[in-house]
Amino acid sequence: MLSLLPTENWEYKLSDVVQGLAAGLRLKKSNGMLHIPGIGDCIPTRSGRAGLIASIKALKLPPNAEIGVPLYCCPVVFKAIKAANCLPRFIDVDYSTYCMSAEDLFKKRSGIDAVIAVHMFGNMCDMPRLQEAAQGKPIIEDCAQSLGSKLDGRMAGSFGNVAVFSFRSGKYLSVGEGGALFSNDPEIHSRLSELISKMAVPSVADECAHVAVTYIRSMLRGKPLYGVMGYPLWNIYNKKVDYSAKSPIFLTQIYRADLAITNDRLKLLDFAMQRQRANADFYLSALNLDPRMLCFEKPGTFYNRLQFPILFHSSEHRDFIAGYLHNHRIDTSKPYKDIVDVAAMHYGYAGDCPVSEQIAKRVLVIPCNYRLKKEDVQHIAKCVNKAWAEITR
Repeated sequence: MLSLLPTENWEYKLSDVVQGLAAGLRLKKSNGMLHIPGIGDCIPTRSGRAGLIASIKALKLPPNAEIGVPLYCCPVVFKAIKAANCLPRFIDVDYSTYCMSAEDLFKKRSGIDAVIAVHMFGNMCDMPRLQEAAQGKPIIEDCAQSLGSKLDGRMAGSFGNVAVFSFRSGKYLSVGEGGALFSNDPEIHSRLSELISKMAVPSVADECAHVAVTYIRSMLRGKPLYGVMGYPLWNIYNKKVDYSAKSPIFLTQIYRADLAITNDRLKLLDFAMQRQRANADFYLSALNLDPRMLCFEKPGTFYNRLQFPILFHSSEHRDFIAGYLHNHRIDTSKPYKDIVDVAAMHYGYAGDCPVSEQIAKRVLVIPCNYRLKKEDVQHIAKCVNKAWAEITR
């Protein structure tokens, strides 16, 4: 299917290859700081997952400390908790935001040593209520999906003790890998700096290989190759590769190539968010769905709209819509649909997060990225409405 519209935006042009190679070939002892507007000077990291491990270690928690984490989130968060010699304690989420429930955190607060608040799909957690529920326990904000999102005028990442950002391909900056850490606490910031500075620096050969692999993967995840090669290969990978082998964590410093492109991409963030929010606003007005199936901004919030989730009434409805859209050249995703099985099999989940379990079975993400053309967005909305009309008929 040559013209299949990808769900995610994997952006890595030949000019990025040139810029990345130029940066990777420059031998530097330190990558310095990374400035994120609205946040401040951040410590660059190899990836968001590596940043999570460093953040947990910087809190100086005891071995086997329990960390409250939403069940419905990327399982690499659980992997990072385990790699930091801690244990996940699963917290449920809210239907309206897909983010951690302050009520459930309060119920399960006993025995929890820290919290990882994940801002899902670019939505914002209710940070003041989570801070109240955590009762003084340190909070790590996972801002991998929420770069630029705001709550009461404050940026995601400015509430917790530590904030972790990710610039992996498919997210707003889409630079390959790369991440950043931020903390207003001088002591925690110092520990983070020390932890990152002790990590190995990628070699020139590693830099060159990373740039080449990122370019090839991005070509396969974008038009026109996605439909004929990328999509089938991605399906084969997900079926053949075991969970434990996916999303490996490498504790090195950031690639110089990723840092250079991140600095360049940050200049375009506001423009990209404006376009992507316009796409989301169009969906919210054009889709003939039950409003409860859609995710509206709450008062005082500003979502970057990294992804546009729709919560269907059942997994059968979700799967029917996904199949209909695929037949009309539109890719979709079912984020973390296996999260319950993964958490139960590898991390001891005992079945106490019913909302998360329902969301995992019923949510579908449709393309919303800022590089979509106006006719693409209109085509997607039209197809969703036609498919939903068939279901309701």
